[in-house]
Order: sequence, then C-alpha cells, then structure tokens
Amino acid sequence: MTQEVQAAPVLPVPEGAATGATLHLPAGGTGFGARVRPDGRHLSVDGVPYRVRGVTYGSFRPRRDGDLFPEAPQIRRDLSAMAAVGLNTVRTYTVPPAELLDAAAEVGMRVLVGVHYDDWRQHGADHRVHRRVLDAGRRALDDAIERTVGLPQVLALSIGNEVPGDLVRLHGIRPVERVLSRLAAHVHAADPAALVTYSNFPTTEYLSIDGLDLASFNVFLEDPARLRAYLRHLQIVAGEIPLLVTELGLAGDLHGDAAQAASIEQQLRVVDETGCAGATVFAWTDEWGVAGEAVEGWGFGITRADRTPKAAVDVVRRWAGRSVRDLRERWPPLSVVVCAYNEARLLDECLRSLECLDYPDLEVVVCDDGSTDGTLEIARRYPFRTLALPHGGLSAARNAGARAARGEYVAYLDADAHCHPAWPYHLVLSMQDEGVVAAGGPNLPVPGADLVERAVAASPGGPVEVLVRDDRAEHVPGCNMAFRRESLLAVGGFDPAFTSAGDDVDVCWKLLDQGGQIAFAPAAQVRHHRRNTVRGYLRQQRNYGRSERMVASRHAHRFNRLGQARWAGSIYGGLRMLSSVLRPVVYHGPVGGAPYQTVVAPRAAWVFGWAAATLPLTVPPLVLGLGLAFLHPAWLGLCALGLGYLVGYTAAVAVAVRPARDEAHPWAWRALVTCLHVLQPLVRAWGRLRGPGLPVLPPPPPPGWTGDRLAWLMSLERALAESGCSVRFAGPTDPWDLQVSRGPVLAARLSTAVQWGWTPQARTRIVVRPARLLALTAAMAIVGLLAGTGWAGGLGALLLAADAAFLVPTTRRALRRTTLSALTPGS
Repeated sequence: MTQEVQAAPVLPVPEGAATGATLHLPAGGTGFGARVRPDGRHLSVDGVPYRVRGVTYGSFRPRRDGDLFPEAPQIRRDLSAMAAVGLNTVRTYTVPPAELLDAAAEVGMRVLVGVHYDDWRQHGADHRVHRRVLDAGRRALDDAIERTVGLPQVLALSIGNEVPGDLVRLHGIRPVERVLSRLAAHVHAADPAALVTYSNFPTTEYLSIDGLDLASFNVFLEDPARLRAYLRHLQIVAGEIPLLVTELGLAGDLHGDAAQAASIEQQLRVVDETGCAGATVFAWTDEWGVAGEAVEGWGFGITRADRTPKAAVDVVRRWAGRSVRDLRERWPPLSVVVCAYNEARLLDECLRSLECLDYPDLEVVVCDDGSTDGTLEIARRYPFRTLALPHGGLSAARNAGARAARGEYVAYLDADAHCHPAWPYHLVLSMQDEGVVAAGGPNLPVPGADLVERAVAASPGGPVEVLVRDDRAEHVPGCNMAFRRESLLAVGGFDPAFTSAGDDVDVCWKLLDQGGQIAFAPAAQVRHHRRNTVRGYLRQQRNYGRSERMVASRHAHRFNRLGQARWAGSIYGGLRMLSSVLRPVVYHGPVGGAPYQTVVAPRAAWVFGWAAATLPLTVPPLVLGLGLAFLHPAWLGLCALGLGYLVGYTAAVAVAVRPARDEAHPWAWRALVTCLHVLQPLVRAWGRLRGPGLPVLPPPPPPGWTGDRLAWLMSLERALAESGCSVRFAGPTDPWDLQVSRGPVLAARLSTAVQWGWTPQARTRIVVRPARLLALTAAMAIVGLLAGTGWAGGLGALLLAADAAFLVPTTRRALRRTTLSALTPGS
C-alpha cells in the first residue's frame, strides 16, 4: 500500500466529529449503547427508528498482517470523514480488525460485518462440497463472533455475499439454502442478540434462508422506474423483515463524476420512497483490491483513491441528513380515523402512536361507537377530535369519520393497533400514482404478546392483504387502509349492514369495479393485536364467515360454490414443510441466464390454501358414515375417508408449523397453532352457513365501450356468475384468460382478444380437470361398493353429459350477451 493512499483525507472533519452522527438517532460516541433491532419492516434502537445511511468499505489489498484493510491511521481518518458526511453505517466484506471496530465506536457508526470463506466458488461438484462449505463458514463465523460478540456498534453479520446463480443451480437450490440456514443458526447460537443477513442479488433472489433478521440485496439499476418496481418486489420477497440495499451506485470512471452523482441521487431517493430500511452506497473510495490486486478503471467510490471527494459526496451528505418527510415539499392533508367500541384496554397505545406522528397536515378523528367502558374518556384525554356516536356498528362509525374528516385522504387505524412513525408518509406516497384511489400496508403482530395471541397470529384467518402484483392489491384489511376521500364517498362509503367485518372487502371490490386501483405500501406498517383468547378467535372466525355470506350476496361472481372468496390476487404464505416439498416455480431464463430470477408460482401456498378450504368437506362423510353404519357396517368406510383426511391434515400442520427461535413455550405453541389451523376452517364454514344474505344491488350501468379488454372480461365474469357458473381468472403463467365451470369435471377455458374495430373475440376450449375426474370416479366406485349396485358408472357418465350440456350453451350465451352490450351504444 502506498503512502499516498494513506495521506490525510481532504474531506473536512469538523470539531466534535468523533461523537458521530446518525439519522433519527444521536450517536453518542462510545456510549451509544443499545444494539439495532428489527421492527417489522423497519429498524430501531431503543424504540427510535434507525435508517441505515451507509457506505461500503473495501475490500483492499492485504496489509502486512494479512487483514484486507488499510493501516490503522488511515482507517480512523476514513471513518471520521464518513461521520463528517453524516453517514451512520459502514459495510465491510471481510471481518474488520479491532482498530476499525474501535474507530466506529468513537465516531458513533455501526458496522455491517461481512464474512469471507471458501464457498461453492472454490470447490468442485462432488457430494461432500456442502459439508466443506458449511465447515469453512462456521470457522469464519467463529472468528467473526469472537471479534464482534456483544459490541453495540456491530449492526449485523452477513453470512455470505452473492453466491452465483449458476453455482446454486449446479449444487442444488435446497442444499445451498440449507447450508446458509445452518450458518445463520450457528451465529444465533453463539450470540443470540446478533442480527444475521445474507447479501443476495437479483440472480438468486429465490433463495429462502431460515433465520435471517435482515434481507440484504445488492442492486445496480440506474433507471428510477425500474429500480422502484424492483425494490417494491424485493419488499414482498423479504416478507416481515427489513429490506436493506447493501450495494448501489455507478462507475464514475466509465460514466463521469457528474453522471455518477446524479444517478446515486436518484437511486437513494427511490430507496427512501419505497420505504427500505436504508442503503450502503458502493463505495467509499476508488481504492479497491481483489485477490491481492488493485482494481482500476471503474471508479465506484464517492472519493478517489487519495480520498479527494467527488460530486457524489455532496449527494450522500444531503441524503444522510434527509428524512422521509423531506421527500416532498408539500404533503396533502390527511385525516386518520380511529373507530373504537369498548377498547379501553388498548386504545391508549393506539392514540399514543398517533400523537407521536410528525406528518405536517394531519388530523385525527376518534369515533366512539357507543362504548360502555372508559373508551370515550380515554379518547378525550388526547388532542384529537372525538365523535360520541350511538352504537351502530363498525361501518357506521367509519362512515361518520369519513364525513367528519377534512383531509384529502382518509386513513383508518383500528383501536387495537398502533402505527410506525413513517406510516402516514408511505400511505400517501403510494397513492400518488394515477388511478390509485386506496392503499394499505402490512399489519404485523405485536411483540411481547402472550402465548394465545402469538399462536393466533400464526393461525389462518387473520386480516391480510391480497396482492395482484407487488404494489397493487385486491384487498387491504380495515386495520390499515387509506382512501381518497372523494372516491370513498362516491361509492357510498361502507355498507352499514356490515356491523363487525366484511365492510373492507366490500368497499375494496366496489372501488375496483369502478375502475380504481388499490396500492400496497410495504413500509406503511402497523402493529395489530390479535385475539388473546381461543374463544375470542373462534368467535371472530365465525363472524368472518357470516360476513363472507353477506359479501357474497353483493359480489356473487367473486365467490365459489363453497361460499369462499375467489381472489384474483395472491395471499402470500404457506406451511414451511410444504414449501420444502413443493419447490416454487422459478423463472431462470434460457440456460439459467436471466439477470432477474424470481418466483412465478408459489405452489406450496396454493396447496395449503386448497387443503384448508376443503377441510369442511370432511364433516358430511363423517356424519353420513356414522349415521348409515347402523344400516350396514360397510358405511364406516365413508366415515374413515373423512376421518383420514382430517387426521392427515392435522399431522401435516403439526409437523410444518415452526415456532420462532425465541419462543418461550415452543411445544405448547405448536400444539395450539395446530388446533387452531384445524378448527378455523370448520368454524368459518359454519359461520357462512348460518350467515344472513343481503339484497342484491343492481349492477352499475356499463360504461361506453372503449376497447378495454379487461373491462369486458369483468362484465363477462359477472354475466357467467349470474348464470350459475364458477369463474376463475388465469394466473400469471396460464395461456388463457378465464376458466368457467358449471359441473364437477369439465371446464371451458377462454382466450380473448380485441380485434381491429374494437370488436371483442373469444376462443373456447373444453378441458377435463383430471383431479376432479379422479375424485368423481372414486366417489362413484365407493357408492357402487357400499350400495351394492351396478348403476354407479352410469350415474357418473350421466353427470359428465349433464356437465357438458349445461356448460357449453351457458358460456356461449354469456359471450353473446356481453359482446352485444359492449358494441351497442347506450345498452
């Protein structure tokens, strides 16, 4: 290393810079104390939001003792200069020496520690390669943990960096995931308080690694629109943990310093707008070494090799001092409505979170729905508007709040939830796109809850968003949703017939039917209490079932014959055991060469959803078999079929559910979650059977035909549903548009297009659904065996013929009617 590289930095280091500077959190020098913790999609320190404002450092050519870092004086000058710019985090690619960790503590910076070891890049393809990689990783992590354990300046340990996609395919996706998951567990076993991440990149974004506390991705996308779309996608991939962009930037030597600065400024703005946990810019300096050799001609650093600053330094300095509030000069007026009925136990927590918001033009309206406890008195202690309403149900209270609101946007927060400080900003940002009339964000369980609430949070039936794509939803739950006020009032607001649930689904579908869009903002996070008793949870699921029956009366074309909603979007999730058995479909591109390789079909979630949805069908065979067993013991075989399905589902859930690593009572938690997974579909189905219907509203008049194929498909779907058909929209990998069924086995698949002259056309293909045919054949065989007759096969053939006789003409009539309606003005 040359003496010139170690020269004093040109960047000014103001007096007192040793105390450091962080965004949203004073560093406090060596006494900054608490470690960074995950807070759902965000990071925090002692409850204060922490946004990573960082830069990468290294790797360098080895110094005399073998460490891949500059000498100690240069390290101290570099970190002091970083702190002077306002940065609070430095990312390394190898375990840093003690002098770097000490210098970070002195200037109040955190260190994202990378760990280097011989991974799959250094080994052959024999069957022992995974064991060798695992052993090498554990040795490297032991060294890293020995140097960093308990140090508050250590942000996280990265257990790897960008294993190439072709090597992952060569060695097997699941084995690579298993090795990395074991390395994460190794860190947690040695230092339970440490945060663990893996620095992934787009070529292997499909890797599912257990035990990560942060999702880290290296992303180089200079186009702001493409970067925004991809970061929104990665937030869905990350799930309920923070997303950190661990590399972004532009090569200054190739594009020029001005272009580098402009590009970094755009990229960092997108990082903030999409609500990532932060970023580390690649890199601090042009001094860069790989395999002992200097890398030249790229110029990714925001300073040169001699540490003279480039134009990008000023960009990074402005970003380091910027909060989400600074993303807009003017924020539109926002009203937050909290509806409460007998919520004295949790309302304080909700209102305190709203009192801490710094949104510049915010009003809060608390609607007390005739509570009989101390809810109203608690609400009046806060500087908010309070409406004392007669008890009329949730929808009536929400409508009263919307009418009283003064804001251009109206956001709803449940009284048993509390919001993140950035919540209102990201809701409003997500509704700035043209055509968006509503938005929502994730609602995560409250940390520190009791055993029952933790189990309920891991059980089905909770309030969850349904996404049609990464940033668009078909439904957002009522505990975390926002609307353009004029759009909400234009569709009549919430239907007062829904007194406890279902009104959010109804209003979302009404807005979609009017041509609006619903945005999803992953960073608009709230913490939402689940039911804390089993009885309360089951009562909630029964009420949800009753509400589904009511919603189905108004939106029949969106429900199947079992009374269950047929979502066009995806409910993300699924049991982990199924995820390991049924690998998702991944787009790898020709010979695995796609630069962005994403999951296109999460099969495990679909299989689990189908199994849970059909679980109530086990009850009739059980009851019928037991009842008819008095006539002949052979009918117990029918009972055995239902019981076998029920027992098999229960066993699968019991094996698949996994408690969190810090769960205090893992076996009790597993047993309770298993029971709730079995009871929930049965109780909800009972609620649907017992629920009241609602009068069917007349459909809105069709707009003039403009050649919009999607609008025509929606009207065709509604016409087919009114004819008694079950209709399903195609998935992202299907070559058809609609699947129509009337009977048990056959289906008509429609492919549609709009010809020249805006004439809608459709091609119909009749297909046999193999699973249904197999089930029908088995059922007829069982009936024939039990009843002792030979007419079961004839009955099956008759059902097939009736299926075809009803399906084909019904589909053709609906096609003719909707096409004529589209082409006839004023129809």
